[in-house]
Amino acid sequence: MKIISKISKILLWIVLIIVALYSTIIIVQKLIFKDKTPSFMGYKNFIVLTGSMKPALNIGDIVIVKETDNIKKGDIISFKNQESVVTHRVYEIRKENGKDYYITKGDANSGTDDDLLSIEDIEGKYCFKIPFIGNIILFLQKPIGIIILFSILGFCLLLSSLKTDKEQEE
Repeated sequence: MKIISKISKILLWIVLIIVALYSTIIIVQKLIFKDKTPSFMGYKNFIVLTGSMKPALNIGDIVIVKETDNIKKGDIISFKNQESVVTHRVYEIRKENGKDYYITKGDANSGTDDDLLSIEDIEGKYCFKIPFIGNIILFLQKPIGIIILFSILGFCLLLSSLKTDKEQEE
């Protein structure tokens, strides 16, 4: 039982270190390059906020995209749309003046999106999704989520401290 406990603690620390490093890199990029979406080795992540891509993508999924210039009809891409980033499927590619422009459409939407996109507007091409985790992240950004998170962390620290004290007594 002690071996399983030690292995789980080691794995937990590894995950926490990876998350901390990833978060630090993203925060530093956001501070230095204010107008660019932060990326990690060419990968970016976004939270799906609407049902426009159902059933392929659901509200609360985290979408991982890779920066690329190789975009084809049918690919799912994330692109800048004013102040937000939208993830839709490439519906059509038009050539104008020797340059490719992309028309997109959400799978659940009846019509195409209004804007023609250039490659500069595209954040990346869909690689995979992590279901539901985006809902947790959005919740943790709210005041009640922060309170609950710190309460859970405090409780875990208290339990760990009590367990350590008990082991030292034995």
